[in-house]
Amino acid sequence: MTLVELMFAMVILAVGLGALNILFIFASETDNKNSKATSSTMLAQKVLEQISAQHPDSIQVISLTDCAGNAWNVNTVGSPAPTGTGARVETDTSSPFYGGLDPSQDYAAIPVGYAMQYTDCGVGGRQTVYDVRWNIITVDQYTRMITVSARQVSPSNQLGGRLFSLPTTLRGIGGM
Repeated sequence: MTLVELMFAMVILAVGLGALNILFIFASETDNKNSKATSSTMLAQKVLEQISAQHPDSIQVISLTDCAGNAWNVNTVGSPAPTGTGARVETDTSSPFYGGLDPSQDYAAIPVGYAMQYTDCGVGGRQTVYDVRWNIITVDQYTRMITVSARQVSPSNQLGGRLFSLPTTLRGIGGM
């Protein structure tokens, strides 16, 4: 093997290791994104189950406390279709969020008691904030449709980005 061949082999090895380094970094970031998406699904399910456990005519307010000590009130009162009460339901058929909750709706525009910015504590004291919002549509006296959406709040509080995960939306029918 000549010195020129050895240098070519070293260049190829260096480029390959550099590419692998980028791959490992991206894989770690994607794994973290998937972990946060799983947490948002579990949080949406928690809210959905808490609301579903109440009688459809109930006006009881449920209280949830996050790991930062914030007490969040979860209103369980609904109103008739198509709008219901709570976060705005996306009715534009061309929207990718059609039938779910509109994630572009400003958090401050959602009625009090129908959204929260829940803080979850992780390993090493790391905290993650999730935007959780819900809407309750009264179907009849004994039935209601509950839609809950959750997503991690991004540092810029915007939708999109390389590690963006679509909001998790769960729907359930609560009744007697």
